[in-house]
Amino acid sequence: MRTPQIALALGLGLALAPAAARTAPAATVSTTSTPIQTLETPTMTAAQYNAMFTPVNNAPPLSSPYQFLGAPTSGSINSQVFQGNAGTAAAGLYAYAYQIDVNNVADQTGTPVHVDSMSFQYGATPVGTDLLKLGHNVFAYAIKDGAIGGLTPPAAAPGDVVRVPNTLSYQPGQNIATVRAQYVNPTTQSQPLNAGSNSATFVILSNQPFTQQFVNLQSSLPTTGAFSPVYAATGGKIEPVPIPEPATVLAWAGMAGAVLVVRRVRKARPRAAS
Repeated sequence: MRTPQIALALGLGLALAPAAARTAPAATVSTTSTPIQTLETPTMTAAQYNAMFTPVNNAPPLSSPYQFLGAPTSGSINSQVFQGNAGTAAAGLYAYAYQIDVNNVADQTGTPVHVDSMSFQYGATPVGTDLLKLGHNVFAYAIKDGAIGGLTPPAAAPGDVVRVPNTLSYQPGQNIATVRAQYVNPTTQSQPLNAGSNSATFVILSNQPFTQQFVNLQSSLPTTGAFSPVYAATGGKIEPVPIPEPATVLAWAGMAGAVLVVRRVRKARPRAAS
């Protein structure tokens, strides 16, 4: 008797899965059809972070100035590499930390400078782990309340708030990946990094050693002068982060719902027979 019931569960699950896939939002992809995945960035305190990670000796804090066209030196992009401490949940991991400073200066029209987003190449797939015991793996974290390693403590411009990336995304390519930190979002009115601000620090976890990559900054003005390097992982596989797609999650929910229906039918049959 169990075989028809299992077949019914599978049939219901398969029937519900396409409907779930149709209701799930379509994944955003690039012109080369590689997935762009949003990395959750839960907030970790500086004390929590410093208890789990120690700066790598041969990777001192890297501060790279940048300048917008028509403005003086406009700020710096700061990065540092950390290693997980033995005996903690971070053991065996590297943490790549990034922070953007925006100087309190203006361009030639008198308009204060700002940063909308940053992007750079990343040579490995981020590694997920549950450092904050959230019940699921996380690939990146944000620190808003203090300094880590040799990086400057986050600070907001007067009347502003400390800015965490509105969206931190990872896009694997064939030979290299791209990390993007986007601060502006017109839907939520998330603002850019304004003049006089030091952004929150965000860290991306990896199990690969470091190299340097150049950063691309986006603003209303183009950058000029020297390129700005940051530390980034290198030497690892380039593949999507193993986060379930919405359609997959809903399809499995459909399967689970079908099994519950069969169980209720089985329980109801004896009462109906009596």
